[in-house]
Amino acid sequence: MRLPLAAAIVTGLQVGAALVASEAVVAEVGAGRLGFLRYAIALAILVPVAALSSGAPVARRDLLPVALIGMGQFGVLVALLNVAVLHTGSPRVSLVFATLPIVTLAVGWGLGAARVTRLALWSITLSVVGVAFLLAGDALGGRMSVSDWIGLGCAGLATLTGAICSSLYRPYLQRCGVARVSVIAMSASLLPLGLMGLIEPHGVAVADWTARTVALVGFVGLSSGFGFLFWLYALSQLPAAVVTAFLALSPVTAVILSVVFLGTVPSASLAVALVLVMGGLGATAFAQRPGKEAAAVVVATGTNRPAS
Repeated sequence: MRLPLAAAIVTGLQVGAALVASEAVVAEVGAGRLGFLRYAIALAILVPVAALSSGAPVARRDLLPVALIGMGQFGVLVALLNVAVLHTGSPRVSLVFATLPIVTLAVGWGLGAARVTRLALWSITLSVVGVAFLLAGDALGGRMSVSDWIGLGCAGLATLTGAICSSLYRPYLQRCGVARVSVIAMSASLLPLGLMGLIEPHGVAVADWTARTVALVGFVGLSSGFGFLFWLYALSQLPAAVVTAFLALSPVTAVILSVVFLGTVPSASLAVALVLVMGGLGATAFAQRPGKEAAAVVVATGTNRPAS
């Protein structure tokens, strides 16, 4: 399991770095256009990998569901994140998005594909308290504008979208392979992102982009290509809640890079919320270990049932 865990760790770091880079250029590029370019560049990496990969091709019956999941995972989710960092800081966005494993666990529970342990309940509570502390602390401190609330709302919707897609992906990844599924999913996402890029009011002409903008857009695209290969590989080998738990690395990465490159000054409420959410995510990952399954308790009925 070392390689899947390493892939999940790399993905957590990549998400935080990509959010900071996106925040730096989204006003100049535009949320939809940035998402479109992100995956157009990423596909240049994934298509050769898919062409050289072994195994059965994606079955015709799987094309539509994989494409629909891709529109959600790579289109809707990233468009929402780009809008989020357009309205508020990437550390806040990454902290909300890092609760993805908690939401994934809840979605899996609702679908009957996961069960909730006592430890998982404590981790959910800790993460919710962390996000609530961030919002309450910044709101009471006068640091939350209407724009910030819009950004955090988009981050929350992106998190819910990611949780649903992560839970639905695994059977297709195991049946069809990581590379081929990712190519189909990313290609499908270009349609909604392209349409968004055409109608959105934000952004300037490509000819007016600075060299820094071009470099950051390239970084976002290239890192996404490799990052999503790691992400999908990890999802094919490990439970979704375990893989997404490593998103705890993304807000740490985002805070450090924002301070170094964007001059961001993190608030005290962000620091406390970061500790609480990371603690909750760590407990979530620990709660998903096979050895903990015997202690699982289904909250709705108070009875045990087997895990997926």
